[in-house]
Amino acid sequence: MVKQESHQHNKLPARVYRYRVLGMALGGLAIAAVLFENKVSMAYWAWWFFSCFLWPHVAFYTAKHQSNPYHAERNNLLFDSFIAGTWAALMWFNLLPAVLLLVMTTSDKVNSGIRNLWIYSQPFMLLGILLGFTLTGFEFKPETSMTVILASLPIMTVHIAFVSLGSYKLVRKVQLQNIQFRALSQKDTLTQLFNRRHWQNQVSQLLDRTSDSEISLILIDVDNFKQINDKFGHLAGDDVLSGIADIITNLQPQHAIAGRLGGDEFAIVIQDNIQTARNLASQICQNVSELKIQQNKELKCTVSIGLSAKEHFNGDFRSWFDQADRSLYHAKKSGRNQVQ
Repeated sequence: MVKQESHQHNKLPARVYRYRVLGMALGGLAIAAVLFENKVSMAYWAWWFFSCFLWPHVAFYTAKHQSNPYHAERNNLLFDSFIAGTWAALMWFNLLPAVLLLVMTTSDKVNSGIRNLWIYSQPFMLLGILLGFTLTGFEFKPETSMTVILASLPIMTVHIAFVSLGSYKLVRKVQLQNIQFRALSQKDTLTQLFNRRHWQNQVSQLLDRTSDSEISLILIDVDNFKQINDKFGHLAGDDVLSGIADIITNLQPQHAIAGRLGGDEFAIVIQDNIQTARNLASQICQNVSELKIQQNKELKCTVSIGLSAKEHFNGDFRSWFDQADRSLYHAKKSGRNQVQ
């Protein structure tokens, strides 16, 4: 788990790189329009070329080749805020592009997923503003011309759309992971049947919402399972459990609720009468006795099965389950490999 998290952290420079390249280039258009209008010196243009076109590649290269790419990229993101701060001042606080750069740079810190990074970036942004303001001799010209407005449109539209698309993909990934996590929390990983907790919840909901008397409980236990593990090994025991789960999955009727209760015990609830349950149980019993384990062909296994009809359910799930458990006990005592 720690290794996986570290791997995700080390992917941060590559994830940020494409956003930085696009954002700096589009921001560069708006900055260039302001610089042309202000008729600035070549020093401005040198900083413009470095920050808008060279810096994204320098940042990616340096972070990628550090021993801790995540930490290096975090520092690069803070330097992004410093750069944005300098340009707000070096553009003489031209209102639209200055606000766009500062707001979008801050939102990029939020979208990075690094906790509180946008807060930590504010002093760097302020430092850049103060440095740039000092270098310009405290120039202040907030009016935004139509030319600068048009030059600012690409970063207002393309960059926002690109970031939104990235956020959408991230949200969808989280949603899919939540679906997978929900499925894992409901299923037994070995057999892919419901685990005990979810199986019991599903059965309880069924009993609460229906007055149908034709509901039957089938309780299944592997005969001499400990001996199988001792003789053939626990991997063989897992193969037996998986094989029985496959038989249950293939034979169970629609809307049946099948689960692994733990160890070598399975349970099925079907919405049908006890005779249908007996027929199903007998088929499971037969198929298990014929089960072939590819890695241990001499391994033979059987199951004992106990049944309980809805008529034994008096509102107490535990007593209904105990009835099936007693039937299972009788099957064991009567020689195993049978249905009671």
